[in-house]
Amino acid sequence: MLGSQATGGIAFYFIGFLSLVLAAREWGWINFRIPQSNRQTEKFWAHEFGFVAASAMWGFHIGLGLATSVTYGGFWVLVAVILVLAEPVYGSMLMLAYWLGRALPVWVAPKLLLPGWDPMQLPEAISASRFTYRRLAGVALVWWAVAVTLFALRMQGILLSNVMIWQRLWNL
Repeated sequence: MLGSQATGGIAFYFIGFLSLVLAAREWGWINFRIPQSNRQTEKFWAHEFGFVAASAMWGFHIGLGLATSVTYGGFWVLVAVILVLAEPVYGSMLMLAYWLGRALPVWVAPKLLLPGWDPMQLPEAISASRFTYRRLAGVALVWWAVAVTLFALRMQGILLSNVMIWQRLWNL
């Protein structure tokens, strides 16, 4: 964990605030660019390692989010949480969950298409619902704000665990 409980608590309060600012961005209340890398994956990987290996390498390279355009601010909230936790295992699990959340819709969507619907139209269909996507992304960011604030309160002893609450009620 990063520093003391007080330092970690303050860091999580900051992440909660960051989450609310990014939610406001997703909802169009404020407008600013988020940090991103506009690098491309290496095309020569397909020639050097074959298409299957190169696809895995591209997926890993892009999937981490650090080597591609990031249009959703929630990625940076995730990175901030991982940095504050300073736990490689938890950070790896969070990044894996993030990657799965990004990859599963791409894998599953073609299987959910109606007969006669062209899979090549999928990117266009996703882009058409960008307004809805950004609204839902804002809701997810508000959830992050609540979750990290509750975590900070718990770290500082302000928020009691359920067990402690029941023990105190039992002793009344």
